Amino acid sequence: MKKYVLVVAIATALSSCSGNKKADATQTVTTDEQETAQVPDMHDAENSLDYCGVYEGTLPAASSPGIKTTLTLNMDKTFTLRSEYIDEKEGVFNYKGTYTLEGNVLTAEQEGGDITYYKVEEGQLKMLDQQKQPITGDLAQFYILKQTEQF
Repeated sequence: MKKYVLVVAIATALSSCSGNKKADATQTVTTDEQETAQVPDMHDAENSLDYCGVYEGTLPAASSPGIKTTLTLNMDKTFTLRSEYIDEKEGVFNYKGTYTLEGNVLTAEQEGGDITYYKVEEGQLKMLDQQKQPITGDLAQFYILKQTEQF
């Protein structure tokens, strides 16, 4: 009986600390007395990948050879974004804001209200469109920011 109480206590503690309301994927834990408890599968980008850090890449641009982009994701759920238009004298823009992570989709909201979506993958972020879908076409490979530093 003690094992059952311990399993239930651990499952409750894990589910209450995660802040993740998804409990659709579960595992069954069986004790010696054949009693079972449902434990949520909490494997997602937020707790499985080391996503905090610095990401860099060169995004396509219509008016220049590209936009050198540096996105820094801090552990306190804030970010900074530096966009530098290559070959333009006054083409450097700095933004900051907050982000959330749901599953493997990161939502970055700038202080001015603009929102950008990224798919979190191991060692990189893939930009998504405004419908949270992957960018497709000939330039899709250029909408990837690679992690250069990890926190």
